[in-house]
Amino acid sequence: MEPKKMNTSFLYVTVLTILLSLGLALFLRSNAFAVQRVSVQGTNLITENEILKLSDGIQGQNLLLFDRKALEYKISLHPLVKSIQFQRKLPQTLVIQVTERTPAALVVVPKGVLEVDSEGTFLRRLESWPKSDYPVISGIELSDTVGPGQNLANPLLTAALRLLGQAPPELVIQIGELNVNAIEQITLFLTSGVEVRLGQANDWADKLQALYQLISDNGYTSIQQGVRYIDFTAAKPVIGR
Repeated sequence: MEPKKMNTSFLYVTVLTILLSLGLALFLRSNAFAVQRVSVQGTNLITENEILKLSDGIQGQNLLLFDRKALEYKISLHPLVKSIQFQRKLPQTLVIQVTERTPAALVVVPKGVLEVDSEGTFLRRLESWPKSDYPVISGIELSDTVGPGQNLANPLLTAALRLLGQAPPELVIQIGELNVNAIEQITLFLTSGVEVRLGQANDWADKLQALYQLISDNGYTSIQQGVRYIDFTAAKPVIGR
């Protein structure tokens, strides 16, 4: 009789496990976990309403089982969205954490001003000058067929952005304009009005650090008003007055 008791106990445990699993599955799929509130975090340039519009349709879906990839794709269509993370706050709140693309420079085009990020992604077209100032990149021509969110894939723009990426942050805020010619020779125009001739290179870090140290030196600041240009194309910088 002992084997029969064991078989009966095993059957009870199996049925109970199946019932509990079924009950749990039904509970997880119930309205108890339906998304009722969406919270957006991490936005500065993008309004919360823009993200909520792109996530339209998520409310009412199951917080634990919604299609994350589909929602991520919809929100990433916004040109200023770099990446997204989701956080569930049980029982019914979905938090959308947004990492934005941030402008690194401006490019003047016939129909306005383009904001681009450090990777050369076209962020926004502005009809007037932005409140936040960024270095202006000149000397390049961009196609008018590209739209926001697309990479401009322009070698001259890439060279200019590479330079800005290697510059000390304290120097970047003093760069008013960055001109790049057809052979990627670069000239800076500081906000002080001084022209800085850098020439051609792939690695700008040493020159840019030397430039920042030079213009920060007390000896230079005492004569700055008389300086017209600084030439870094030679072995040693030459100051022209």
